[in-house]
Amino acid sequence: KIIKTTTTTTTTTSAISMKSFQIFTALSFIVLGNANDALALHASNGNGNDNDNAYFTPSRKPSLSELITQKIQISALQRPNGLLASTLLPIVSFIEQANPLLIKKREAFGPNFCNSGTVVLSEWDQVEQILTTIPQARTFRLGTGFLNAKRLPMMVGGEGQSKRNVWFLSLDQRGAGGDGMHEAVRSVFIRYFTVKALERQNDSTARALLDQLVEDYKVMDHGLGGAFFRNSKRGFLPFVIKYIHYCLYGIDPSDKKKFQTLYGFYFGNIASKAAPYYLTLIGDLFNLAHCCKFNRLLPKVVEIYVDSPAMAEVPEEVTSFKLSKYEVAHMTIPIMSIAATLGPRDMIQYAMGADKLPNHNTPGVHTDKIDVCSIWDGINLDDRDEVVKYIYEVNRLRPPVGHSHHVAVEDFTVKILGKDRTFPKGTVILIPISLTMLDKNKWGSDVHEFNLDRRNLVDESMIFHSVGNMTNGRMCPGKEFGLNMSVQVVTECGKARRQMGETNAGFLN
Repeated sequence: KIIKTTTTTTTTTSAISMKSFQIFTALSFIVLGNANDALALHASNGNGNDNDNAYFTPSRKPSLSELITQKIQISALQRPNGLLASTLLPIVSFIEQANPLLIKKREAFGPNFCNSGTVVLSEWDQVEQILTTIPQARTFRLGTGFLNAKRLPMMVGGEGQSKRNVWFLSLDQRGAGGDGMHEAVRSVFIRYFTVKALERQNDSTARALLDQLVEDYKVMDHGLGGAFFRNSKRGFLPFVIKYIHYCLYGIDPSDKKKFQTLYGFYFGNIASKAAPYYLTLIGDLFNLAHCCKFNRLLPKVVEIYVDSPAMAEVPEEVTSFKLSKYEVAHMTIPIMSIAATLGPRDMIQYAMGADKLPNHNTPGVHTDKIDVCSIWDGINLDDRDEVVKYIYEVNRLRPPVGHSHHVAVEDFTVKILGKDRTFPKGTVILIPISLTMLDKNKWGSDVHEFNLDRRNLVDESMIFHSVGNMTNGRMCPGKEFGLNMSVQVVTECGKARRQMGETNAGFLN
């Protein structure tokens, strides 16, 4: 037994040593190759497809660590079954997902580069084509982050049937390997939720919620980071939960017990959002930090949704996939967590000066110095088109959704680090909306400044995962609802600001 144990230990040690040697050898090649890559990258041929591209030649020299992580990702993504893909790529991807800094990477590497285990293609024409014409295959990712599939709506289709995915942000479209489930689930959400929400948005109940918001705005501190934007009892956050749930689900805003549960699940945590719960590893830590409250509240939220007026109109089985009411209700929860409660909230908060716009640590860029409230005070609040342009320009500078993704359905070749690189089918490609909305080639040299009269600001905006109204079927299904909500709040609170101008000047910023 002693001899056998010794032999086993020796074999295991040898295997570990061999793997360590292989990793060391791979890293040595990567480091040795970086000098040539850096020279090639900063030569005149740069990293793009057009010499007129403002990012064709990088504007800063990347650090050695940036080059190494770039080469690790290139090598690992080109060989998804290789050693680097199984060892170092997950580590690099996890680190970068927490702090992607895509703009800084574009400065160092040009329009194409790797980030968080994905290939980033940021040229306008490429992204426009992806958003408007190409059917998308998907996987369980949220931008640069990894989603925990076990927390997403993978419901049992029926007794004896295998589990099926009804989370439509991770479903493939027809033409990209999909079986039609994406289109079916999306159609259910639009038909039974967003269409009705547009009707309820203009009724007396929604109006009463808006009126109460305006009254709260008048008496609460609504300056940068003020109580109006942070308080859990009154002000903006309770309004968001009540307004969205009334409009989408028809839930009575006066039901305190239900809204205590809903607020607790979506905003009642240190991050004031439930989206982190759905991320791999981070979600587990997030849930534990809150004593597993998400696990406790989730069944209650499902029950509230199943019993809602909106769900009463959903048949027991809907679409050719025979989706059950439970599946439909459960399907909407991550949508509410990741998009519906966060998108409009962020759009409105930045438009109302709750937070500074980011400057992305870019030299010469002073986006964080833009006084959006002064601009807000000067627009014509009775002109909806002008209010819409104001909202679009604020959210161009800080998109509510920074990036999404799709999965390559065939091999493709792009230039990265000054060389043509071929990646296999199945590679995750990032859709960097935060970069395209700050693209000098598209928006001009004043791309980091506020310009209400910017050309094609609305018609070519990508903030709703489309190009204006042009889409391949992946445009935000709540676009019209979210924009209407934003216009209502910005208009009514903007008028309140002007009424208060003389008596409550201390609250104005």
